[in-house]
Amino acid sequence: MSGLPYLRQLRKGALVDIAEETDFANPDEYNKNDLVVALDRHLRTNQSIFIGFESLTEYYARLDTPRKGHSPAKRIARTPGRPPKKEPEPEPEPAPKEEFSEPEYVEESVAVSPTVATPSLSRTNARQSRSAQQTPYQTPRIPSISAVADVEPPLPASPAVVTEAIDAQTTKLYEGVQRVWKASGVVDHAHALRANLSNVKAIQTIVLLVEGVIFLTARVPIRYLTAIPAIKYFNTAPFRTKVPDLFAMLESDFWVPFSVWFFTCFALPLVVSYFFNLSWNASNSGRRTRSSPTLAQFDPLIFNIAKALLAHLVLNKEITGGLVSQYTLRAVRTSVPGGERGVLTGTAIGAIGAIYEAILTRA
Repeated sequence: MSGLPYLRQLRKGALVDIAEETDFANPDEYNKNDLVVALDRHLRTNQSIFIGFESLTEYYARLDTPRKGHSPAKRIARTPGRPPKKEPEPEPEPAPKEEFSEPEYVEESVAVSPTVATPSLSRTNARQSRSAQQTPYQTPRIPSISAVADVEPPLPASPAVVTEAIDAQTTKLYEGVQRVWKASGVVDHAHALRANLSNVKAIQTIVLLVEGVIFLTARVPIRYLTAIPAIKYFNTAPFRTKVPDLFAMLESDFWVPFSVWFFTCFALPLVVSYFFNLSWNASNSGRRTRSSPTLAQFDPLIFNIAKALLAHLVLNKEITGGLVSQYTLRAVRTSVPGGERGVLTGTAIGAIGAIYEAILTRA
């Protein structure tokens, strides 16, 4: 029996109390008819949970009471010419594929009624036997009004839900970009590069590399090698390729100016800065040894001062003693970036960096 009539005769306040007791969401948003249908569906679905509530005893009692005219005893069909069964013993229901097979029904008709052997009567007996074995307390169908109430159109998403979903996707995207950026190691490599460049030795090395690269570029000529023909498909013009003439490095015109620059701007100043090392005596704490890691083996300030003095004296041909020709000195001045002024500018940068580092170390 349906529980809708019982719920309809209650007031809406009582329905709201039942809904709150059974955890039915937002009962105040329904009118009475809709609340009755939705609450009936809710109580049927969760019958095993709410069947012990005192306020729902009468509801479930009516729900479990079979309808009139649908008694299990009356649903047992009687075959003409055959006495009705008293209590049919439950038998396993045959498989669907073998239900209407001819040999099975012939065999059943012979066992039950020897006088009847038609296939149509055998099928009728099988259907009646299955209907008799149904439980008398089977839950009836939900009325048509409940079925119509079940079909509710989907409500559109609220702006708050849409905004929350967009924020969640944005957060996931940002976290994914952060993970990829950290996995690439760009930040770690940048910190390592900064640590290696943040000292006077790195600055002095960069200055010497710039001078050496420009000197080699000026002393090694670029010569024409070949031409790449035009490609009509890409509508390109012929391309002339040029490469450095490395054979020029085998001649004296390259090695004599290079030797003057190398000894003047690097080798001799490095020797002077090793022997005249002011930072060696600057430390008063602990015993000084040749392998002490806290002391610089070459004083960067003395190196730049010696380089500036040697470049000025050699390039102006004041201490060469006639060993270096005017042609060689002119080649060195034209090959070094900025000439004598460029060398002095590099020494000034190195000297200022050495003084600044010494001040920060003593601070």
